[in-house]
This record gives sequence, structure tokens and C-alpha cells, in this order.
Amino acid sequence: MDYTIDVNKYNLELSGITSLVFELKRCGRAHVLLSSSDVRNSAKPLYEFDIGNKDYSTYIIYRSDDSLDPESRNYVNFLTPNIYDCTVYLPFWISWAEGEIKLGTGIVVGENVLGYLTNSPHFEVKAIGVLTDYGRLGNWRIYFDDKLTGYFDSCSMNNTKSDLVVVDHMTCSTLECAMSCDMSRTCIGFNFNSAITRCELLSFGSDFVTDIPHHIEAGWKFYSQCLKKKTACLGCF
Repeated sequence: MDYTIDVNKYNLELSGITSLVFELKRCGRAHVLLSSSDVRNSAKPLYEFDIGNKDYSTYIIYRSDDSLDPESRNYVNFLTPNIYDCTVYLPFWISWAEGEIKLGTGIVVGENVLGYLTNSPHFEVKAIGVLTDYGRLGNWRIYFDDKLTGYFDSCSMNNTKSDLVVVDHMTCSTLECAMSCDMSRTCIGFNFNSAITRCELLSFGSDFVTDIPHHIEAGWKFYSQCLKKKTACLGCF
């Protein structure tokens, strides 16, 4: 887990989930690790998806610890030719409900199953890590359940203005600005200036964004849409 990109750092709510959808663009092998430890302790039980090994096989592995002893592992492998692409994103899903660990293609969990591992000990996934290896770069897009709560957080970003796409602007109160954003299908947050009561509704636009770009500007404050239990607010990590 120490060598993986920590999905948890984006403060996504993992409690109770049993599947993950993602897209990959890479020229070689990739891994997804699901840990039973919320501190990413590799000595604790974990599931591993080793996608596109050197012989074009994919492995689904249960590991009881990090010893790599044969007795500590349960795995299945299956042929997956043409499983990666250097130039375009390919969609995948994984699921781990009740100890049945599956990998498939597409964005609909349960469809186009490539392989599965059964009769493995079941645990709650508390941390997720992803990586590509052997010195090859890869790009990941992680899907998550966007259950917006109607709650907005300023993320303590006083005198901060986001540089996202402004899809609408108006003169109104902070509450009216938040309500307008909440009713919009594309708004992910807003900039607000209380001195001039100016509201700017923001969207990602057509570009793929991995972070919320912003700059310091006196009098402005960026408010982010929050997901689920107000624990994941875009741009607040």
C-alpha cells in the first residue's frame, strides 16, 4: 500500500461500498489494492487486482498479510489480451460483496465479467490504493457516487476565488447563491463576494479536472458542493 496512490486522500466516503468503477489509460500493468486497514497497513488482509501482467493475464488475489508466503494467498488468474491501451481510457469495475471478488469491463457493475475469485474471507474495505508499475506512467479516473447533499463548505478559503468555468452570475445573498447552485445540474460550487453581493456559479466545463484551481483575491470566498455526509467537499482536501 505504501507505493500506491491513496484514493482516501480525496476524503471520499468508503463506508459500506462494495464496488468501484474506474477508467485506465496506460501502456502496461496496473494494480488496485483494497485494504481492511484504515491506516493502509499491508500486514492486514487485502484484496489485489493485478491487471495486465506480462503474459497478458490478470490476477485477483486475497492476501491475509504481506508475507507473500503461498499459504497466505488465495488467487485466480485468467487471460485478458488487449486489456490496456496507451492512448485511450478503458473502463473497468471491481466488486467485493460477501467475499466474491470480481473484475469486469464497462461502467455498469455486474456486466461483462472478466474473472472472479470466490470463497475468500470477507472484510470491510477501509482503504483503496492504485498504481501502475515497471516505470510506466498511467492515468486513472475514479468514479464515485455523487450524492450531493445541498451543503456547501467554504473550506476556510477566505480571500480565495476559484478559476473554474463561470456558468452564471448574479447579484444576490449567499443563501440565494447556494440555492441557485444546488438547483443547477452542472454547478459544483460558487464564488461569492459579500461586499458587492456578487455570485458566480461554477462548473468543470468540458475539461478533465483533478483539482480545483483557485487564486488569492481579496473579498472573494469559494464555496464547494459537498457529498454524502458532508465529509467529501470538492476542493477541500
